[in-house]
Amino acid sequence: PTFARPGATQLARETDRKTRGAMKVKKNCLVRVQYRITDEDGVEIDSSSPDAPMEFVCGRGDVISGLERGVIGLEPGGKKRITIAPEDAYGPHNPAHVKSLPRAAFPVNMELVEGTRFSYRSDKGAEVMYRVKEIHSNTIVADYNHPLAGKTLHYDVTVVDVTDDFVDGK
Repeated sequence: PTFARPGATQLARETDRKTRGAMKVKKNCLVRVQYRITDEDGVEIDSSSPDAPMEFVCGRGDVISGLERGVIGLEPGGKKRITIAPEDAYGPHNPAHVKSLPRAAFPVNMELVEGTRFSYRSDKGAEVMYRVKEIHSNTIVADYNHPLAGKTLHYDVTVVDVTDDFVDGK
């Protein structure tokens, strides 16, 4: 016997049945997305792996505000390119967060390279990170800004799942 392949209309009806009533992204729902982030030049900054989408509760501040606002209203399967200004991402680059540190504060045998990232615990226990921006004979210029501060980001997102039926671990 021969089996007829379903036509486009039948496939469309089946797809419509599966997505009918699909929950849209809104505040306080758990969202899973596949994403790819690029900078203004189209250089990839980060992306999710196919088997591990990013998961967050929308509206809680778990991710940058521009991404949260950008996915509001999307349904599972929905795709969108979201352009996020620095103010809605990691903020503008703040020159006050660039400081000179004494070279003597680093071990003598440590080879310092521009771009190297360091972290330490503050007196209050918070992790503080900085990047070596310049190296001089007696000082190191350290940039405490987030590496993406001042950058416009482009997120290509696909919503994988949306639910408000989840156990909140926070």
